[in-house]
Amino acid sequence: MTLIDLGELTEPTDPPPAQRRRSGPGGRRVAVVLVALVALLTLAGGAPPARRIHAVVPAALGSDLFIAADQIFTVSPMPGVTDGSQELLAYPRPDRPTVAPQRLTPLWRVPVPLGNRVYRVQPVADAGLLVAMGRQDTGTSQTVRLDTYTGAERWRVPGIAILEMPDRALLRTFSDSEPNVLRMIDLATADELWSITLSAASVDHWQREDGTLDSIVLATVDGEVQLIDPMTGTVRHRLPPPADHSSSYQQAYVAGDLVTVVRNSRTIAALTVDDLAERWQVTVPTATYVTGCGPLLCAGLAGGGLQVLDPATGEVRWSSEEILDIVLVGDGNALAVARNTNEIVTLALSTGATVTEHGSWNMVARYEYAPQVLMVRAVAEEGLVLARLGPTGAPARRLDVLPGAGGDCQTRYDLVGCRLSNGGYGIWQLPD
Repeated sequence: MTLIDLGELTEPTDPPPAQRRRSGPGGRRVAVVLVALVALLTLAGGAPPARRIHAVVPAALGSDLFIAADQIFTVSPMPGVTDGSQELLAYPRPDRPTVAPQRLTPLWRVPVPLGNRVYRVQPVADAGLLVAMGRQDTGTSQTVRLDTYTGAERWRVPGIAILEMPDRALLRTFSDSEPNVLRMIDLATADELWSITLSAASVDHWQREDGTLDSIVLATVDGEVQLIDPMTGTVRHRLPPPADHSSSYQQAYVAGDLVTVVRNSRTIAALTVDDLAERWQVTVPTATYVTGCGPLLCAGLAGGGLQVLDPATGEVRWSSEEILDIVLVGDGNALAVARNTNEIVTLALSTGATVTEHGSWNMVARYEYAPQVLMVRAVAEEGLVLARLGPTGAPARRLDVLPGAGGDCQTRYDLVGCRLSNGGYGIWQLPD
């Protein structure tokens, strides 16, 4: 099927949901756009099929997809087995344009220990692949290094790899029944470089502008905040718990040059990231996290909604109960997801005022920062429209139609992968 470029999508291509806040003359315009889209897709069916880089990964229901740099992986139920056994399968990345999607065949496969769920599949230096997995019923976890080309195991250690560097990896264990450990290992050999007992509710890290890891930030269950030297595991700075500390719940997040500590869901303290000196403290309703929002801070609230804070003082710049999350910040604007409607809106970051309503889209999961986000929207009997949206306030730019795609999409390394309506996964090279 030839894909005809529909240009900029200035309005939704499907009927607006009943809870849309605005109605009136714009509704007629939406209908016209919808009819035009269906007509163009229908006319495209008679044109010569286009060549593109695309593929099908055969995978049963219950499979998980992981996209790496040069390979694609699935964790799938073993065929013919009913005890829940799974295996990790490696497929080549499609690299040549074809008319029909290539059907990929496995390069290798290895069993996944029974009862484990795979959380990460991450390529590393020297043809390595880190596979992090854990068992919820026992609270055990492990990371395995495999050979990218053969799947042969090089080493296996306890814990989930949460951060990889060119020559090292940081792992932590997650257990309710025994002491947890934070450990740094040599990436090639798994030799332990240092380890500490982890009495921590959260672990974050601070990287310099050149990407070098400067510090590891811990918030402990007894109320301390610690800065850990990543080379030695020693504590550089520690902030004792406040005098009125009455609960073990706290989380610490690095945002710019601040460590923001959420205590008991109601207090946010801002500390300098280099020496943990306190800058300010404010009370908020049921905060669950704090993250950087460009020049400001965004605090997500447990009951839904958002508060935007001044990083210099902690003062609330604006708040909204209608915003679920900020997904991307640009020069003066931010892309946000509406709390109840799943609509995407562009907001003025300084005031929270709506700049543009983009309609309902589903976000494509991403693993690395990008200046724009990818979104999909279903087109009946066709698949998904793929579009790109930035925080400028401009309308979504239509990129492609993904034939047969049903949802559950992710993007990494310039590929998009989605679950297909008839089973398996579709893989598409992102257009330039």
